[in-house]
Formats: sequence, C-alpha cells, structure tokens
Amino acid sequence: MSKDPELRAHQEWLGYLQPAGLVVSAPALASAGAHVNRNIVPDHRRFLDHVQEVSLDGTLSTAIADLPAFLRSVLGWRAADVLGAPGADPLPDALEVTLPEYNETLRPTYAVRDADGAARSWLLLIQVLPLGTDMDETVRHDDDRRWRASTQARFDRLLREEAYVPIGLLCNGTSLRLVCAQHNPSNELERRFLHGAACHGCLLLSETSCEMHNDLLDRALVAPTVEDRGAEFFTESS
Repeated sequence: MSKDPELRAHQEWLGYLQPAGLVVSAPALASAGAHVNRNIVPDHRRFLDHVQEVSLDGTLSTAIADLPAFLRSVLGWRAADVLGAPGADPLPDALEVTLPEYNETLRPTYAVRDADGAARSWLLLIQVLPLGTDMDETVRHDDDRRWRASTQARFDRLLREEAYVPIGLLCNGTSLRLVCAQHNPSNELERRFLHGAACHGCLLLSETSCEMHNDLLDRALVAPTVEDRGAEFFTESS
C-alpha cells in the first residue's frame, strides 16, 4: 500500500467496492484533487434521521422512512427536483404508459426532469414500492389478463415506452436499485458485445477509446479470450 496518505485513503474505500466494470484508480482520484472526508459524523447523523428499524419476516432491518426527505437531506437534492413529491410540481400524465393488452397502466411515483433538456426531457424516474417488496419476484394477479412480471421488468417497460427515460430508481424501503434502460441485453442488434467490462489490460488503451464512449473497451478486443477468439488486436504470437 502507498505511503502517500491521500492515495492510501482512496485505496481503502476502493477496497470496499465490488470489482465490476471500470473503476477509477486511486492515483487518478488524487490527481483530480478528490479528497476523502473522514468527518462523516454529520452525514451519518442525517442518514440516521431518515431511517428506522422495521421487522421483515421476523428479522430487524433498516428502512428509509420517507424517500423524498431522504433525497433532500442526505443526497442534497432540492424539493423541486422530485416531481410528485411535496413541494414540487405534480407528475404529468405523459409519464403514464398504458398497456391495453394487459389492461394495466404503468406510472412512476416520482420523476426528475433533466435540467439541461427541454420541458419533456426526463433524467430519472422513481418507483417507491411497499416495504420489503422483492423486486425480482413475479407479481401475480387473480385476473389472468393482467401482466405477470417482476417489479423490475414492469419498471423497465415503463422506462422504455413512451417516456423513454434512460435511468430509473427502485426503492422498497430497505434497498435502492438503479435501473438502466439505455440498452436491451437480449437485443443482438444493439451489439452489446461492444460494451464489455474493462480489465487491467483494457485500461492501458489510449484515450481514443474513451472518446468513443468506451464502446470498444473490452478485454476481447485487446487479447485472446475464451468466447470471442479472433476479435483481439494482440494475438498470442505478438
């Protein structure tokens, strides 16, 4: 571990992250002037003010009591940012998605407008679920005509339909889940194989890859891999 206190501080918190995808390095954070604030007592106190202990299936858990208040106090959002919440404009009807084939209407709980976009440009949709809801469990109905899909799938459909919002946030009180609707993994036409996770070898590529939105930042394009042989730039004999 580095003797530099700033580098060591970044290495410590980066060590708590799950190593998936492209994670910024400690030297890059230090060079950018990012500093670790170890005085977390005020932030932690604000966090504790907005959570409460609840019992789920006989197990004590911590849950967010009021999501809009949590977003304002803990994350620093403005009250007017979260449409549909107290102190903000109401949700527009345009964000509703009707599914006539299932006799259902999908609607978010809150929405965040893109500050740099037009009036109908949305940055984020938020869906608040009943406490402890399993986001991946299929929602079943007595009516066979209703859509039997998970909360995750229903929310993903809402993001992709008429409103087409790239990012969503699901909250069941005990968990927050970010949902990305910019790509459909099952659609081969979207060429998802160009959006692979980066390994240490990929990070040695020049900045031109970043200028291409990291579309080509994939281990398979650097060195031979098990699944995508023939796509690599460097062969085994190089």
